[in-house]
Amino acid sequence: MALGLAGAALAIARAVLLAEVIAGGFAGEGTSTLAGPLVGLLVVAAISALAAWATEVAAHHSAAGVKSALRRALLQRVAERGGVGERAGALAAAAGRGIEALDAYFARYLPQMALALAVPAFVLGWMFPLDPLAAVIVLVTLPLIPIFGSLVGRATRARTARRWQAFSDLSAAFLDSVRALPTLKVFGRSRDQIAVFAALADRHRRETMGTLRIAFLSALVLELAATISVAVVAVAVGLRVLDGGLGLQAGLTVLILAPEAYLPPRRLAAEFHAASEGIEAAAGILDALETAAPAPPGTAPAPARPAPIEVHDLVVAFPGRPAPALDRVSLRIADGEYLALAGPSGSGKSTLLAVLLGLTPITAGEVRVHGVPLRSLDPASWRRLVAWMPQAPRLFHGTVADNVRFGAPEADDGAVARALEQAAAGFVADLPQGLDTPVGEGGARLSAGERARVALARAFVRQAPLLLLDEPTAHLDPITEMAVLDSLDRRRGSCTIVVVAHREAVAARADRVCRFAAGRFLPDELGKR
Repeated sequence: MALGLAGAALAIARAVLLAEVIAGGFAGEGTSTLAGPLVGLLVVAAISALAAWATEVAAHHSAAGVKSALRRALLQRVAERGGVGERAGALAAAAGRGIEALDAYFARYLPQMALALAVPAFVLGWMFPLDPLAAVIVLVTLPLIPIFGSLVGRATRARTARRWQAFSDLSAAFLDSVRALPTLKVFGRSRDQIAVFAALADRHRRETMGTLRIAFLSALVLELAATISVAVVAVAVGLRVLDGGLGLQAGLTVLILAPEAYLPPRRLAAEFHAASEGIEAAAGILDALETAAPAPPGTAPAPARPAPIEVHDLVVAFPGRPAPALDRVSLRIADGEYLALAGPSGSGKSTLLAVLLGLTPITAGEVRVHGVPLRSLDPASWRRLVAWMPQAPRLFHGTVADNVRFGAPEADDGAVARALEQAAAGFVADLPQGLDTPVGEGGARLSAGERARVALARAFVRQAPLLLLDEPTAHLDPITEMAVLDSLDRRRGSCTIVVVAHREAVAARADRVCRFAAGRFLPDELGKR
């Protein structure tokens, strides 16, 4: 802002010197007389260029600092909450493109707000002694710029909000589809997403074009208002110069300064359009930052055995969703029990596993382990008792053995080989280097079924007393599925198994099946095997 004010002072000096040179040349003064003003004009031009460069550097430096702090705070809050859940796509868009869009807000819009007030005051203060009438014309017409800008800004704000919502919806849908792509392929529904993306992309296109249309029209309105105002000043100054009521040098100074008075409000309106997307994105970021932080983790050591586990009136609600993911669910899991969770997609099965892992905060209700609230247990000691295979397991760059040992870094090659055998991962023996075969990031060199079996072996190698499996056979053929289920049968009684099952073959092996619908537990569909 200080550099911008310095630039305004230099603009006044430039106008005064330029008017002196032009008036002197018109009066027939020689180069020796005009040498001083010409050198001064060159010096002012050089300093103005330097000030403009320094303004850009300072603005972008300060904006980068604010963006970095915002992104760091957002990621820290996400880590404290254990994930973002349903808002992953929207928050990813806000943390990426949204925060980058704040560049225009901090680097240009905020400084321009101060300049839009200060620069016209400086210019008018210089014009009044030279030509009071021209200064009054500028003073009367200057409010037209912010008035028109405010009227257009209302439409811009509403249209930008719709555009950002369309972009967030498109980002969220894309992320969800990428995550669910294997499942969509299995059930032959992948091509159905084409129509979904087409509708979302078309909505984003229409909102973007509408926003640009308003921006261009607003620029035209503001330019027209400023041009007419400067023209009125020019007519008044020109007539009085012809009548001899105003000197040529004073008239030229006023004419050169008049556009400088209208320039900062016009720039402010233009920067508002550029910054509106970032402002809209910042609202979502601030909502996430202002969300209450989760309670501090417990410190009590976990028991030797993780069951029995008792779930009492459990409620889990995610922001932005009209209904809770889990709604007053009550359940008891006995030690050594083999429990299957069944129900349609989105009914709350995976959410219950995330609660048992301690990754998802509870809205209401309670989960107890041996009568002790789960939230009072030390998370690290509790998770040492748990082996987990998520619905979309993640493999990392490294060897097959490295990815299996991710579950138990101390496991030797024999334990890794046994875990792979229990997971029906016989394909590893046929790989070029066996256990030492490199695997790309995300399991790039393996099929979906092969990735699932490596992830299942990662869970088996832990030898944990609580085994949580989210659709472990979703990508397997029937023969391999039977082999995996046989391995789970052999673990029956030695550990507590909770498995999310979409296939009846998986549910049929369990001691008990709990069925969910719309986040609720259906006790009348419980059945002993």
